[in-house]
Amino acid sequence: MPDSSAPSAMRRLITATVAGVLLATVAPVVAADPVRAAGYSGPQPGTFTGLGFDTCAAPSNAAMTAWLKSPYRAVGVYLGGVNRGCAQPNLTRSWVATQQAAGWRIFPLYVGLQAPCSSYQRRIDPTLATAQGRAAADDAATRADDLGLARRSTLILDLEHYPSGDPVCTAAVDGFVSAWTLRLHERGFLAGLYTKVTSAGLGDQVAAYHRPGHGVPDLLDFARWDGVQTVTDPALPAAHWAPGRRMKQYQGDHHETWGGVRMNIDSNYLDLVQPARSRSRPAPQAPPKWGTGLSRLVARSAAAALR
Repeated sequence: MPDSSAPSAMRRLITATVAGVLLATVAPVVAADPVRAAGYSGPQPGTFTGLGFDTCAAPSNAAMTAWLKSPYRAVGVYLGGVNRGCAQPNLTRSWVATQQAAGWRIFPLYVGLQAPCSSYQRRIDPTLATAQGRAAADDAATRADDLGLARRSTLILDLEHYPSGDPVCTAAVDGFVSAWTLRLHERGFLAGLYTKVTSAGLGDQVAAYHRPGHGVPDLLDFARWDGVQTVTDPALPAAHWAPGRRMKQYQGDHHETWGGVRMNIDSNYLDLVQPARSRSRPAPQAPPKWGTGLSRLVARSAAAALR
């Protein structure tokens, strides 16, 4: 399937049609039951290598139980954002606890303001990008707390397609992403970023990766719909978001049926190691401005100590 922004955006963003037919029941699929994972309630998604899926609205508990017959063991949920496309009647603190007990890993997604040069209605204001990024992080962190997600879980900002070549747009996105990352760290969470390899979002974040003061997301969730289950990609420098800091959306909108339950999903491959600490670099601090007399006193004291 070609990597186009339209199908994913139509399901992820608020311009999507909110459909309630994602969990229609069909004849059961005959398949061997995979080994059930042990319950897990630590930071999400944590250390995990394997397959995951995301769908617009969090499935019911019954559907999630049925999908234990699938090869997937991680699920993406859209916890908030002004551009979130579907209502989430199932997404509650109880639902999260139930899925964690069943062994599902969760990767939370947040569909906030989009690039100012994108076609979406709710966009970043270039003059307010940093403040808006911090506000989005605060909202995402509060929602994660309300759902009972453990601190140091990774909250992934969903940044949809936008074109390259607009420096004002790039600066706004960089400011928003950096503020999102640093504010989530202040709130006790890790930060992720979802983008497509065809979007300027990936190139802009690669270019900013070593920029002093830029808050680099801890995890990169990138989309290339080529069906290949890997986290290496020619668009990504080998040392960026590595090791254990990448996941790939390898197939976009399609239907699968497991345990008799049919859903429209995106498919993902995750190769993640929970980091011991946040990996982004805060803005460098300016050295203190000593008064002239104090500077001389310190210099004299240091010299005396060396005699």
